[in-house]
Amino acid sequence: MFKRVIAGLDGSKPSFVASHYGLELGSKLNIPVVGIHVLDSMLTEESLLADLAGVLGFSYYEGISAKVKEFLEKESEALLDEFSALGRKLNAKVSTLQTWGNPAKEIALQGDLEDIIFVGKPNHDKSIKGIHISSVSEQVIKRAECPVFVAFKDEYKPIENIMICHDGKDEDDKLLDFTKNLNNIYNAKVFLYHADEFGSKKEKLEKLSKDYGFELIVEKAVAEEGIVSNAENLKIDLVIMGSHKKKLVHFFMGSTTTFVFHYIKTNMLVVK
Repeated sequence: MFKRVIAGLDGSKPSFVASHYGLELGSKLNIPVVGIHVLDSMLTEESLLADLAGVLGFSYYEGISAKVKEFLEKESEALLDEFSALGRKLNAKVSTLQTWGNPAKEIALQGDLEDIIFVGKPNHDKSIKGIHISSVSEQVIKRAECPVFVAFKDEYKPIENIMICHDGKDEDDKLLDFTKNLNNIYNAKVFLYHADEFGSKKEKLEKLSKDYGFELIVEKAVAEEGIVSNAENLKIDLVIMGSHKKKLVHFFMGSTTTFVFHYIKTNMLVVK
């Protein structure tokens, strides 16, 4: 199903939860899991450090960036060691990578078409390491060529309930095969959700849900609001959505995927 799992780490709890899901999947599929920590190159720019020194009131000296770089690399090594330890515990084939650059860009570049990326989305009101880290998962979804799994919670929970979001278009039919294959790992209950104001797609989806053995939910609702509310009411552990080219173009322009990304309280998997 996948060739590799790529786990993008940032030091936050949701990131560690995402890596747990990634290591678990990699172990069950017996495929390599690569943990990557990207140190933001902005953090060692002398101009930025000089500005921070002025704002925070500490002494700036030329060459301070080398000390900052050394400190951040040691912190990164500790984070990757923690990831490796969890991987060994879960019997996964683990390797790690530490690099400098733009976190979202570097993580997305690691993912080939047949891979899957796992990242976490930290809460906005929590202090975490790095700059602009709260937007990294969004940028990874936009840039990556492969499916992207985003964890939002601070604690790991087994995946027992999955909800596929189908917009009625043929492009989303692929989500059913994808989920069926993925569910060979999780053995979860699967719901097929569709918001259909006019009922025009109900017959098609009834046939699909019956063929795949999924429980169908069709309701008159605004799609994004229905997805979020049903995910909460049904205690969904993983929401699966498609993001074909037309959707991806509008990812930051008020699309259903964007709304769900910002308001969902559970895990989300975007399939391309």
